[in-house]
Amino acid sequence: MKKYLITGIILIFLMIIFGYIVFFTKEVDDVAENGPIQSQIISKIDQIPLFEGMLAASISWDFDKDRFFISTDQPHGLFTDKIASFYVANDSLDKIIYKKDLVTDGDLEGVAYIGEAEVAIISEVGTLYFLKEIGDEWEVTNKVSIFNGNGKHKLSSLAYDPVNKRLYSAEKKGRKIIYQISRDGNLLNSFEFDVGDVVTKREFSMNKDYTIAGMAFDNQHLFIFSEAYSTIFKYNPEDKQLTAVFGIKNIHESAGITLKNGIVYLVGDFEDYLPAPNFYKVKLPE
Repeated sequence: MKKYLITGIILIFLMIIFGYIVFFTKEVDDVAENGPIQSQIISKIDQIPLFEGMLAASISWDFDKDRFFISTDQPHGLFTDKIASFYVANDSLDKIIYKKDLVTDGDLEGVAYIGEAEVAIISEVGTLYFLKEIGDEWEVTNKVSIFNGNGKHKLSSLAYDPVNKRLYSAEKKGRKIIYQISRDGNLLNSFEFDVGDVVTKREFSMNKDYTIAGMAFDNQHLFIFSEAYSTIFKYNPEDKQLTAVFGIKNIHESAGITLKNGIVYLVGDFEDYLPAPNFYKVKLPE
């Protein structure tokens, strides 16, 4: 009896420690000024409350109809269904005009508008879901595993180059591998994200210090967002050159990024230890 009592006390103690780690320990340092890479520190110009209860993971702007698309994580619980959601929001991000729940193989970590009333959404393990607007509904038209079910991946982004009709995604942590994907979901190429010879404040490792939590494509550049240090890397994927590094001050951990008419929109990550998440608007220097 005494043995079981001791075991029970130990289990309770371990659960308390685990709960403390989950609820009170930050996943990353989101303070831009703390980043080891020298960045141009800029401020948000506005923030908009995220819709209550939404586990937003990514955001994309519809450049044809001026609206936003949002993809979400699955609910985090032991007995919840493997359901993630796709939302359509209005042009000012204050009203949801459509929602669709999807049975997926993981959190829907990236969404990208690919033109012609179609979106692509990627799960963290690398499955692309293609949805097309048909009448008043969005229908799943195709599903593609870009890695054919092989290997372990943790993707957290999706961007679309409308000129060359290419999608981009990347590993969130560890080696920062960027994947170049055809519009219909075939893996074309992969390469490691290299920031080159940048000015630094201290020794750092791109693989350990930064994340790729979101990506957007605009004017021949990928805008790569790191949840760690709230940093945006402006990067040309054709010549593999880094153009600029921006640090966004006074925002909490964020997950997705998109651009609308030169304004960056970030979507706050839902974490139990953070204040209620927001959409952030940021004006990058010319």
